[in-house]
Amino acid sequence: MKKLLTALALTALLSGTAFANACPSHVKKIDEALASSTASEEVKAQAKALRDEGEAAHAAGNHDESMAKLAEAEALLGIAQ
Repeated sequence: MKKLLTALALTALLSGTAFANACPSHVKKIDEALASSTASEEVKAQAKALRDEGEAAHAAGNHDESMAKLAEAEALLGIAQ
């Protein structure tokens, strides 16, 4: 039982690290989409603001919030996650 709990804890810890590493790739994808997007300037400004909030959350170590903000930006720009 102790081994099982240790394995579960380790899995949870490592999965958080994996998501943390995904944030920068999403930021890059959003930046590329912003550069080529035909969306309105208002939509691009909203997406840029969400991208900036996501990047700040990532820098602060809040990767769940970061991924949520980045997903919102991607949805506004119509790019797949």
